[in-house]
Formats: sequence, C-alpha cells, structure tokens
Amino acid sequence: MPETAAQTTTAQGGGAGQKVKSLNDLVRELGKWREKPVASVNFIVVSVSSALPESKRTPALVEQIKDSVLAESMLRAGKAFTLSDCDFGVVVKLPETAMIAMVRDLKVEMLRTFERHFPGSFGTIDQTRLVLSYELQGNYRSAADRVAKYAEMAQQQNDAAAGAKKLRPLTPADIKNVMKAYEKFGSAKFIKTFVRSQEVCLAIDGGKPEPVMTEYFISMDLLRKPLFIDVEMRGSGRLFNEFTLVLDQILLQAFNELPIGELRVSLNLNVESVFTEAFENFIENTPEETMQQVVFEFRQSNIVENFDEFQVARGLIRAKGAHIAVDQIFPQTVGLVDLDFLGASIAKIHWRNGAEEVLHEREKAINGLISAGVLPVLIRVDQERALEVGNEMGITMFQGFLVDDMLKKG
Repeated sequence: MPETAAQTTTAQGGGAGQKVKSLNDLVRELGKWREKPVASVNFIVVSVSSALPESKRTPALVEQIKDSVLAESMLRAGKAFTLSDCDFGVVVKLPETAMIAMVRDLKVEMLRTFERHFPGSFGTIDQTRLVLSYELQGNYRSAADRVAKYAEMAQQQNDAAAGAKKLRPLTPADIKNVMKAYEKFGSAKFIKTFVRSQEVCLAIDGGKPEPVMTEYFISMDLLRKPLFIDVEMRGSGRLFNEFTLVLDQILLQAFNELPIGELRVSLNLNVESVFTEAFENFIENTPEETMQQVVFEFRQSNIVENFDEFQVARGLIRAKGAHIAVDQIFPQTVGLVDLDFLGASIAKIHWRNGAEEVLHEREKAINGLISAGVLPVLIRVDQERALEVGNEMGITMFQGFLVDDMLKKG
C-alpha cells in the first residue's frame, strides 16, 4: 500500500520522541487486531478535509491539528496515524464513556484550532463530519472501508506525483459540457448511462426487506469519468451548487425515461429548482395520477436557508398531489425543525457511527414525527445494528448499502 504525503513524522507539540505513524502502520495495526480481536478498541478519524474547504486547510493549521491529535492520543495511551495530507486517525482502547469524552475533547480542540486560524469561520465548519469513531468489534467493516478509501486517495496522489494530471477546480465550462452531453445523448441514453436508483425498504424485526419507494439520482461518479475526471469537486462552493441545479433540471426533463414501476418515485432536488422552467414543464406535463406517486426530497439545510422560497415550492407541489421528504436530517437535529409544519410526509434520518446513542436521546422527537404522520426513514444504513435500533424506536423504513445487499441476496 502506498504511503501518503505525510510519512511517519514527529509531532513537535505532542511530546518529545512521540510520532504520528503512517497509513501503512495503521493497516498493520488493524490487521493485528483482526487476527486477535480485543474488546473496546476504537478507531477515531479526525477529518479536516470533510469539515473545511480546501482554501482553509493551510499547512500551519494542519500541523497544529496533527500535534493536537497526537497529544490527545498520548493522553489515553493510544496510537496516532496520518491518513492523508490533512486527516488523522487514532487507535485506542477505551471503555464507552471514556471514548465519548475523547471524541468530545477532540472535537472541541479542533474547533478551537480552526477559530484561532480563521476567526469567525465557525458557521462554515461541517461539525458532523469532523470527528468520527468506529468501535472495531461492531464496526470493523466500516472502519476498514474508510481506511481503504484513504489508501485509494494515497495511490491517486502518487499517480499525480508520477506525472498524472493535477486536479483542477470545477469551471462553468464543465457544467456546459454536461448539458452538451445530455443534448447529444438524448434523454433515454443519458438516463441509462448516468442515472442510478436505490430502494427504500420496509424491514421489520429482521424480516426480508420489501421495497416501497425508489430514489433516482444522477451519479456524480459516472459523470466524472467521461466528462471531468480531473476536477476536484470539494471546495467548488457556489459553482458546485449551480452544477447541482443543472443536474436537477436534466432529471426533471428526462423523467419520462426513468424505468418507473408501481412503487413511489423520489427525486432529490434543490429548493431553487422548483422555480425553473424545467420544473414548471414537469408539473404541467405529468399526469395527476403519476404526480401522486412522486416524492420530492429537499435537504433540511437547503429548506432552512431558503425558507420563503420553500413555502412557495411546497404549495406548488402539494397542489399537484405530490409529496415532500426532508433529506439529510442528522441525528443531532431530529426535532430541530417542525417537519409537520413544513408539510413533509417523509423524514430521512442519517445513520452514522455514534448515531445509536443520539437517536435514543431524540426518541421523543422521533415518536412525535410518527404521531404527526411523518414517516421516518433511516438512510445510509451499512450495518445490521441500524435496523435493530430503528425497529426499537418504531422506524421501519430503511435505505442504504446493507439494504441493497439484502435485496440482492433475496
């Protein structure tokens, strides 16, 4: 496995002689654990790349983050590792309560460091992705998948250093090229080539999942390969938002080419897309009986940022008999927004590491959703524990890779 840009290095602020080890060292460490599993061993990821735009990942900030991660690791007799140019990991053996405290302390220290380097930038930080933890006995597969992705990134960096094209930022020309591809291919071929689907399923007490809704989306990965494989999508800011608006319009225009069956159909849109000509044409040309089977998904953050526009959009959608789902509800924010007031029929709640405890804390809010007739769906489900926790709390709808695998296995 290739080394990352940060080979085994000494963290100056973390104590004399102590070192942040390499990605290869981490792979060996996880391999040893897998051969002889030990309870209460955790893998923690501190992801600056997920929390901050590229423009703010300065060398000075990353170096200080590295020192802080090493110091926190040493404090609890753990081992610190470099995962990428700006992400770090810790392997540590701790009971659950001490583990929760360590994740909290890491997050607080990271936020303080960001604020020292970029005063007033607190609102731009994606705190939900900053510090993640994996208890290896229950989540080894997820931890290993995360490490594998870092290894793939490292290989890509090595390829770039060996002469491969350097990634460039997204440009307006890239967006135009996507529209040109759509016009050249036509709706049917574009849908077949670039659109993928994922089922939302009913699953109760370990029973066989039963599909109840199909979400259709344009796959960014499939688009990248032929059209802009050398583009770095992170940090593209407003231009990326404009790009997603174009994708929304393409999906609406090509709706009749989707392989729709008897299940409900969901489309993930930006609130702003409701006011485009493509949406207007979609509303006018789609039969009422079809509209009653359509669910429009809007991100919770997108609704909050554009609430006045959403109220207008809600009226247009409900007048045609379609439904509204609120997407990307993180466990900590369940109940923060009155989804019944928003007119939502479905609430899509993210499952993630550490979600179990938070969801149990928000159980009253989840029960409130169910009582109000808002159907909670647990999404990003990649482990069986998510199904168990969901059922314990009255959630019976699920979406994610684990559900996909269960469907394939019959």
